Amino acid sequence: MQTALEELLDQTHAAALAGDVTALASLAPRVEALAGSLGTRDAGVAERLRRKARLNLTLLAAATQGVRAAQARFGDILAGPTLTTYDASGRKAAIAALSLAVPRRC
Repeated sequence: MQTALEELLDQTHAAALAGDVTALASLAPRVEALAGSLGTRDAGVAERLRRKARLNLTLLAAATQGVRAAQARFGDILAGPTLTTYDASGRKAAIAALSLAVPRRC
């Protein structure tokens, strides 16, 4: 039998997989409230809760990393084109910002 907290953790997992940020925002306070009011449980329930919470933590951490990578990429795109090279050890280096302006001739 599932506890209310297990059900919320499952809903959190599904919302994270779906990218449903609105659902995650509404679930978080409910999960926190139920987690804060946990009494002594049997070992089986405690282990299931721990496993589900750990899985959600891993999933949400990966989602956060993906959002940060997307933000960085958008920043690169908005900064405009640059000439990028790589050194012998594979480190990326921007040579200079490229100008999109067409030179004028008088």
